[in-house]
Amino acid sequence: MRRLDDTQASHSAKPVRLVRGRRLGCLVWGMAGLLLAGMMVAGAAFAGWNSGISLARYNATRTLAADLQQQCQRMQMDIEAGNAGLVQRRIEFLQAHSPACLIELAPTATALYLASLPSATPTRTPTPLPSPSAAVTATAEPTATATVGGNVYDYDMDALLAEAEADVSAQNYQAAVDTLDAIIAIDESFQRERVGDLYFTALTAQATFLFRSGRLAEGIVLTARAEAYGDVQGLNLNYERIIAELYLAAQRLKITNPAESVRLFSQIVYVHGLRTYQNGLVITELQEAHRHYGDALWRQGDYCSAQAQYQAALDLSAFPSRIDRASVRAQRDQAAQVCDGAPAASPAPTASADETEPAAAPIRPTATIVPVGQTG
Repeated sequence: MRRLDDTQASHSAKPVRLVRGRRLGCLVWGMAGLLLAGMMVAGAAFAGWNSGISLARYNATRTLAADLQQQCQRMQMDIEAGNAGLVQRRIEFLQAHSPACLIELAPTATALYLASLPSATPTRTPTPLPSPSAAVTATAEPTATATVGGNVYDYDMDALLAEAEADVSAQNYQAAVDTLDAIIAIDESFQRERVGDLYFTALTAQATFLFRSGRLAEGIVLTARAEAYGDVQGLNLNYERIIAELYLAAQRLKITNPAESVRLFSQIVYVHGLRTYQNGLVITELQEAHRHYGDALWRQGDYCSAQAQYQAALDLSAFPSRIDRASVRAQRDQAAQVCDGAPAASPAPTASADETEPAAAPIRPTATIVPVGQTG
């Protein structure tokens, strides 16, 4: 009986194990299904998240673009209304994003800001040169354009002309010349007669100042430019130029052609009577030219003529003096002895090697130059 019970118990245990195995398999497949479903849900959620980010970015970009466009439109309205404060704040916002409208509106906005600043001289507002402008204002008639480096600039021609007139009135002649040069370069037909009159006045006045200040080469150039716009003869300016050209030529030839240098300096001093020309430096130059001419004649063996040149140099009272008078006096005496028949007891003069150039003396304005035959 015991064995039978064991056998029955063994047969009755198999169905129990089978049932348990089936339950375990169902549980595993159920968990796998749940995991797969979870992964699908997560994938869908991730896809939806990416889509949401893209959509959010798209919406944000469209919102920013719309906002920038709105700010640009409002800034244009503020510029037209003259609201400089609002324009400045909108520029500060737009600068962080650099929209295209900022490039177009910035010059006009800058002009509005400058116009809003207090001015010490409200009757005349100088116009910067060059000053690009994208808008035409009430004071910008007529305007002219010029292309510089590929950029097109608009110029307020009336304002430039007013600035030149003010500079002439204030005797700022070089500033007036510069402004008038710009006007002619931009539009040579703009108020040709008025511009020409101002240009002639500024050029001749500045040339006279340069001549009297010792800047002879610059004065000659401006005088030549003035001739295209008027008669420089009536202003005595041509005479100033003639004397300046004589002086510069004589300086240039003092070493290489001292004979011609002496002739040119002598014209200024004796023919034109301008002993005080260039603050008296013309006498200093002539004295030195005589000495150089004497040295050249000595080397050529013309001792009598050399003696005369040395004596001419000693006869001049120059200040400042650039010659060693004791050396020149000794050379004169030696040249006189040889001229009288004594043998030459010394080589060519060396006085120039002992002389030093003094510091340049300041040039003061000269007296008014008068025509030939009068003194001044």
